[in-house]
Amino acid sequence: MAENKFLKEKSVKKKSANKAVWIVLFFCAIIISMMVKISLTGSLKPEFFRGLPSNEDAYKIAKEYVRPTLKSSSVSFADDGYQFAKTSDSVYVIKSTVETEGTTTEFKIKLQYKGGEPSKQKNWSVIDLSIF
Repeated sequence: MAENKFLKEKSVKKKSANKAVWIVLFFCAIIISMMVKISLTGSLKPEFFRGLPSNEDAYKIAKEYVRPTLKSSSVSFADDGYQFAKTSDSVYVIKSTVETEGTTTEFKIKLQYKGGEPSKQKNWSVIDLSIF
């Protein structure tokens, strides 16, 4: 009877030891993934915690979409005189001027943010672009 009790206790201890090993392995995996994330991106902060892009983010992307539509290679954007508005959580309207070879041109662009890194053009789409 004592032997039976001993085997039962041994079985219970083995089960709790197995659980402990799995818990330790789980936390090790989390720590390793955090270290990999830091080494690859320099930050632990996930992209989806960044929130919505700022007006500066939207203006930088607007310039990337406007630049190819201009015929001149020398383009200068007015970095401090642009107008910014949000029509919804993810739709941004930028109105500004661009100077090309001595000519000042106004533009208005409506962008939709699709999520992800705000500084990447692939995470945005143009709804409307007017150059006048």
